[in-house]
Amino acid sequence: MKLIILGSGTCVPSLKRSAPGYYLQAEDCQALIDCGSGTLLQLERAGKSYKDIDAVFITHRHPDHFADLMPLIHALLATPKFRREKDLHIVAPGGFIAYYEKAIASIIGKPRDFSVKVVEIQHKLDLGPFNIFAANTIHSADSVAYRFEQAGKSVVFTGDTDYDRGIIEISINADLLISDCSFPDSQKVKGHLSAKECGLVAKKAGVKKLVLSHLYPADTPDIARVREAEEVFDGKVILAEDLMEIEI
Repeated sequence: MKLIILGSGTCVPSLKRSAPGYYLQAEDCQALIDCGSGTLLQLERAGKSYKDIDAVFITHRHPDHFADLMPLIHALLATPKFRREKDLHIVAPGGFIAYYEKAIASIIGKPRDFSVKVVEIQHKLDLGPFNIFAANTIHSADSVAYRFEQAGKSVVFTGDTDYDRGIIEISINADLLISDCSFPDSQKVKGHLSAKECGLVAKKAGVKKLVLSHLYPADTPDIARVREAEEVFDGKVILAEDLMEIEI
C-alpha cells in the first residue's frame, strides 16, 4: 500500500497544512480517506488525479473532513472532454445516505454515465483489494476510525477521536497508525487525542509506526508533540507533513 498525506491540518486555514485528507493506493484501487477543503488541489500537487479515485471514506460529517466531496463529484461530471464510466464509492458512518441525497445529490443531480454508490459502514466491508474495518470513536455522534488491510499489511486512520479502548482495539498490531494529534498535552481538548495519548494508544496497540496528524496551531512547535509521544511509545514516531509519502 502507498499512502500520501494530502492534508495534515484541521479546520483552521493554514498555508502549511491543508485540511484532513489522505490518499491510499493498493493494486489498481485508489481511495481517499477524508477530503477536507483543498484535497482536490493537493491531489494535483501530489501527481494524482481526481479522475482516478475509486472510493472516498468519510470519518464523520464535520466540514474539514469532507468539504471537497461535492467538488469532487462536480469535477467528475463537468470536466471538459472527460467521461467517467466507473462507479464512485462513498463509505461513511450511519446517516450519511440521507445527508447525501438531501445536501449533495439534490444540488449536483444524478450522474448519467456512472453511479455514486453510498454505503454506510457498520463494522466490516470489502472493497477492491482492501478489507476495511470501522469502529466508533469518541468525538461526534457519527465519528468512526478505519482500518485497512491488504496483502498482510494494515493501516489505521483514527479520524477525530478522544482516548478510549475502542481506538486501541482497532489499531492492534497495525503497521501504521495515522492519529489525530490535535494538541500537545498542555492544551488537551475533549474529543481529541493529545500527543502523549497518541503514544499511549500506539504502545497499547503494539503498532509499528505512528504518524501524528490533524495538527492544530499550538503554543509550542509541532515537533514537540513527537517528543511527548515518544515519552510513552518506543516505536517510530513521525510528524505528518503535507504531501509526505509512506510505503506500507
